[in-house]
Amino acid sequence: MRKLSYKRKKSKSSAFGWVLLAFGLVFIGLSLFILFQDKARYQSQTRVLPAGSTIGGIAVGGMEVQPALQRISEAYAIPVELRYQGARMQFLPAQLGSAIDLLALSDALNQMGGGGGWFAHLWGKEKAEPPIELSVEFTGDQMMIENLLREEVASRYDRQATFARPAVGQTNFEAGQDGTSLDVGNAAALIDSALKSPNQRVIDLPISVTQAEGPNWQDLEVMLKQQLIAENFKGLVEVYLADPKTDQTIHFAQRGLQDVVVDVAYSGASTIKIPIMVSVLKRTEEPTPNLAKGWMSAMITQSLNPPADALMKTYLDAQNGPLVVMRDLVDLGYENTFLAGYFEPGSPLLSQFTTPANSRRDVYLDPDTYNQTVPSEIGDLLKRIYNCSLDPAQAMFDGAVTQSECEEMMGYLRANQIGALIESGVPPEATVAHKHGWVVALDGYLHTMSDAGVVYTPGGDYVLVIFVHTDEQLIFEVGERIFARLSQSIYNFYNVNSQMPWLGQ
Repeated sequence: MRKLSYKRKKSKSSAFGWVLLAFGLVFIGLSLFILFQDKARYQSQTRVLPAGSTIGGIAVGGMEVQPALQRISEAYAIPVELRYQGARMQFLPAQLGSAIDLLALSDALNQMGGGGGWFAHLWGKEKAEPPIELSVEFTGDQMMIENLLREEVASRYDRQATFARPAVGQTNFEAGQDGTSLDVGNAAALIDSALKSPNQRVIDLPISVTQAEGPNWQDLEVMLKQQLIAENFKGLVEVYLADPKTDQTIHFAQRGLQDVVVDVAYSGASTIKIPIMVSVLKRTEEPTPNLAKGWMSAMITQSLNPPADALMKTYLDAQNGPLVVMRDLVDLGYENTFLAGYFEPGSPLLSQFTTPANSRRDVYLDPDTYNQTVPSEIGDLLKRIYNCSLDPAQAMFDGAVTQSECEEMMGYLRANQIGALIESGVPPEATVAHKHGWVVALDGYLHTMSDAGVVYTPGGDYVLVIFVHTDEQLIFEVGERIFARLSQSIYNFYNVNSQMPWLGQ
C-alpha cells in the first residue's frame, strides 16, 4: 500500500512539471512573438530625420527619408545659368556631365540609424537622434564641360577686336569694337563649383577683353584720297606723313584724282628756310648768338627773306652761303632739295642743279630754279630734327648740331602760328611746329601752297608735309580746305578717342 501511494505521488509531480514546462514554452514563445512583432513594428516605422539635419547644405530636418532625397534631387537638378556679358544661357546638370549618387546617399542615411537602435528602444533607453550632416557625392566630367563651353558658348559669343574705320565722307573714324575671349579653363572650374552648390547656380563667365584696334595706315591712306574726291580737287596734291617712333610712312601724289609717282619737284618757297637753320646752327657755337636767334625767329615766324640772306652771309659764306646749305643737304643724302641763290631779288644763280625730280617729264611744274624740294626730303629733315630734339644720341652731323640746338629749331617752328594750312585741321591742344610757303608766280597768280611740320598731339606726334598745286590760279580758300581736310583726318587717326568733327561745311 505504501509503494502504491508513493507511485501515485510521483506520477502527479511529473505531470505538474510537464504542465509547467508547457506553460514556460508557451510564455517564451509568446514573448518571442511579441519581441519580433515589436521589432517589426520598429523597423516598419517611417524614418523621420532629426531636426537640424542637412544634406549637401539643404535643410531636411523633420522630413522622411524619401521626401528628403527627393528634395535633394530637385535642388541639384536646377539649371546652371551662364552669363557672357549681356547674354544669358541655361544648361541642365546632365548637359554638363553632372549627377548626384542618390543610392549612396540613401545607404548612408540607413546606416546611420537613430536613437541607439531597437535594443535601446526595447529597454526604454532610446535617445534623441542628433542632427545629421551629410555631403553629396557627385559624378562629373570636366572634359564635357570644356567642350560645351567651346562649342556652345565661345564659338557663339567670342569675337575679335576690330579696327576703327573711316566714316564715309567725313574726316572722322568710327570706333572699332573690343574683342572678347572666354577663359574656358577658369569657366569650367566655376561651373564645377556651381554644380555642387544648391543655391549658387549663376555664373558670370570669366572673359578676356582685347582693346579695339585703332585705324590702320592702309585705311588712312584711302581716307586721305577720299578727302580729295570729296573736294573734287583736280589739281596736284602730294602728302608725306611719317611717324618718327615707328618709321611708318604714307606718301602719295594725285593729279586729277589719279595716282602719280611721288616726289614731284616743287618750288621750295619758304620751306627751304628749315635747312638754312640747320646749316647755321651747325657752324655756330653754343649758346647761339643773339643776332642769329633774332634772324632765325624772323625768318621762320614772319617768313621774312632778308634775315635768311643775312644768316647765310654772316654764318655760312658771304658769297656762296646757299651752296653751303646745298652741301649740307647732300651730306644728309638728299638729291632733290637745293638752294642755288640768295632770296634778294636780282641775286645771281650760283649754280644750275639738275635732279631726278626736276628731270621728270610725267609731272613737271616748272619749279623755281633757285629753290626746290620734294616732300620726302623736307619731311625726313624734319624727322631728324624732331628725333634729335628728344635724344642726344641722334644729334646731327656727328654732334655738330646738338640736342639743345634741335630743340631751339623746334621752338622757332612752334612759334610760327598762322591759324591756317596744317594748323586749321587740329584743335588747340595740338601744337604744330612748321614752316609754310607759297609764292605768287610771274603771272601774278598763286599756283602752289605748301606746309611742312611736326604735329604734337595727345595721341602721338607725326611729321606732315603737304604740297598743293594747280596750273590755273589756286584760290587760297580752296587750297586751305584741302589742307584742313587732310590735316584733320590725320589728327583724328592719331586721336581716335578725342576726334574733331568736320566743320568745313
